[in-house]
Amino acid sequence: MDPNTKAMYDILNKLGSVDNTSRIVAERAEKDIDLKVAINSKVTENSVSVQNYRIDIVLQEFAGKQKKFYNVVDGNKIIHQELALFETAMGVVKNLMSNKSSKVNELVRHDHDYANNLYEVYAHNSRIKSGKINEDIAVAKLSNAKEKMQHAKNKILQKL
Repeated sequence: MDPNTKAMYDILNKLGSVDNTSRIVAERAEKDIDLKVAINSKVTENSVSVQNYRIDIVLQEFAGKQKKFYNVVDGNKIIHQELALFETAMGVVKNLMSNKSSKVNELVRHDHDYANNLYEVYAHNSRIKSGKINEDIAVAKLSNAKEKMQHAKNKILQKL
């Protein structure tokens, strides 16, 4: 066989193998939502797109500091706004893709709990630094808020 013909034959065989692999991955993605998300994701500096959903990253003032929040957008309509954790936003998108609206609502509720407790953590830290209050009480409240915040985050991670 001519070396050029053999080289072309080898290339065509490799392309056939890639095509086969692509089909297998596409079939598996129909059943595996994580694989489907990974295949259909597009990341830019300010957003992550998955199929027809987009997660916009929004920098906002929060308890006197700058914090990233996440909006879940369907087309041009914001369907969930100011989520505190990226994990929540991705979980919302994955569950919307799977038509699991009850899980979406739970994730959003736990995210709000997380954000509220995060605000308390920032507030108690600020009070402690100012020194104008009873430090022991502020430290106890800070510890309690951190515990509640971690509990809310764990609930979110369990739902993913």
